[in-house]
Amino acid sequence: RTPRHIIDFIVDLVSPQKHETILDPACGTAGFLVSSYKHILTTNTEIKFGDRLSAAERKELGENIVGYELDPTFVKIALVNLHLHQFSNPKIFEYDTLSSDDRWNDYFDLILANPPFMTPKGGIQPHSKFGVQSKKAEVLFVDYILSHLKPDGRAGIVVPEGIIFNPDSAFKSIRKKLLSDGLIGVISLPAGVFNPYSDNKTSILVIDK
Repeated sequence: RTPRHIIDFIVDLVSPQKHETILDPACGTAGFLVSSYKHILTTNTEIKFGDRLSAAERKELGENIVGYELDPTFVKIALVNLHLHQFSNPKIFEYDTLSSDDRWNDYFDLILANPPFMTPKGGIQPHSKFGVQSKKAEVLFVDYILSHLKPDGRAGIVVPEGIIFNPDSAFKSIRKKLLSDGLIGVISLPAGVFNPYSDNKTSILVIDK
């Protein structure tokens, strides 16, 4: 439920390439994944849309685009969305990115996300593999993304302003990790961009390892 123009802006910034593996760890309706797919087709077009991609490259592209989603309803919507964009076997998994470690050893060239801003009452119960100790969803998702980029990976993440300004120790730790692990830009978005779902003030973090 991220506005389409914001998704496309972030995808254009990080510029996914045809052989890269791409993840959205909280994919919702798969907007980032579809936009990445379209970006790759657009940048590999001579006359007909995507005509510079071979059949093998198109198959690889379908295998390389992956989404995790906790809500089973959104899993179904994401699967339908990718099927409608000619994905024969969409890689959308019903998976709790923060509490399950079954896919901890999967790494990606590119990660794009607008993770949930809201932390449940009582906090999240994350597994023990996170480098930053926190029960805040935004801190854990940023830590997860930094930890699952390949050595030359890139990421575009929408985050609430607390990631940048909150004085609590977990937020300080994640900021230090961002600065040492490839943060190249912070883009402040206007308030109200995500209404009616959220009125949080947000920013985009751009990471290039």
